[in-house]
Amino acid sequence: MQKSIMIIGSSNFDINLRVRDIPVTGETVLSDNLEIGFGGKGGNQSFTIHKIGGKVDYLTCIGDDVFGKLYLDAFKKSGFDTKYINVIKNQQNGIAVIDIDDEGRNTIVVFPGTSAFLTPEIIADKIDIILDHDIIMTQLEIPAETVEFLAEKITGNNIFVLNPSPVNTNYDYCAILKKVDILIPNEIELSQLSGIKIDSIESIKEASSVIIKKGVKNIITTLGKKGVMVFNEDIAEYINPTEHKAIDTAGAGDVFAGSFMYKFAITQDLLESAKFANKVAGVSVTRRGTHKSAPSKEEIERMKDYFNC
Repeated sequence: MQKSIMIIGSSNFDINLRVRDIPVTGETVLSDNLEIGFGGKGGNQSFTIHKIGGKVDYLTCIGDDVFGKLYLDAFKKSGFDTKYINVIKNQQNGIAVIDIDDEGRNTIVVFPGTSAFLTPEIIADKIDIILDHDIIMTQLEIPAETVEFLAEKITGNNIFVLNPSPVNTNYDYCAILKKVDILIPNEIELSQLSGIKIDSIESIKEASSVIIKKGVKNIITTLGKKGVMVFNEDIAEYINPTEHKAIDTAGAGDVFAGSFMYKFAITQDLLESAKFANKVAGVSVTRRGTHKSAPSKEEIERMKDYFNC
């Protein structure tokens, strides 16, 4: 039986700037292309699930400014249940400014805006509805105190998934990690949470072991163009990268997380879900944009041989 999914997270309005080279401190560069769209880690992951054919409920906070109103309209047009969308009066929506170079590399600056208003009080007010879902996923673009409050409320009937991005190295995540069933970091976040320098597959295993000892049950580490590592007390399996030339890696981690959640809700199989998500993210980096770069349900059906894991 397919499990129900709730994502709790940030909804930022993205401003994407194409540059020849990522600027260094004190440098001014010109962009030859500007794209705007809907992002935020929670938004990207939710829209990805929706685009590839899954069902997801999404709890978020947006502003009542022009960006928030555009985002709310996008939710409505996409068929999301807006009862989970909290509009914060007289506040600005979150904004992300993304520089993307010719190699597909990026830097991102995020103004949290109304994502900072997703407080423990909002979670407490909706806790019964939240816990009624089988799988609950969140990230760290919302207040860490909110994530910790949510972790405390998770029961044995829920699968708690955390995409630990971005990591605040001054925050103690121990209370959160001990409740996490599936952690989906990239290699930088894995290093930050474990204190282990990541420079090889063996160091990924070492870092994963450190985090498993903190209480996390399963770790799916995304390694960009180097693939994926699936790790728990019984499994340490490396998944090869897909053979695609990247033109835009912005949002690829969110596409991975969303497509992993979609597949896991159906199969409850870590490896199968990670392999599927690796392929979806592999397609996404060949296109510009964040969640909009993910292949659609119809594309996945047409490419069955590729997506067959």
